[in-house]
Amino acid sequence: MFPKTVKSAARVAAVTAVFGVATVGGVGVANATSHLAPEEVYLTALDEEGIPYSSAYYAVATAYAVCGDFESGYDFYDIGLDFLSESSYSAYEAGFIIADAVTVYCPQYTYALPV
Repeated sequence: MFPKTVKSAARVAAVTAVFGVATVGGVGVANATSHLAPEEVYLTALDEEGIPYSSAYYAVATAYAVCGDFESGYDFYDIGLDFLSESSYSAYEAGFIIADAVTVYCPQYTYALPV
């Protein structure tokens, strides 16, 4: 078996690769529908990507929480790893949600998204 640190490093590397792919998709979808209200843009992108959420209220609250995390100094990967440990979202879904939230609600943190 691998030591715990090696497993963690491997997981971070895998998550990084998937998060990067997800962010490209999130930004593109949100920009394509920017004529809608922010909530519609955000939820439409999640719907089109097939990412489930329990309610529109919860999904939007999650987006605001993502922006709050960036404002508090957390980076993309910290927020993504939190998603993975506290939800049933896949790495792709978590990356997409984060990118979509940033694009729609706090574009000042777009620089923090992986390219």
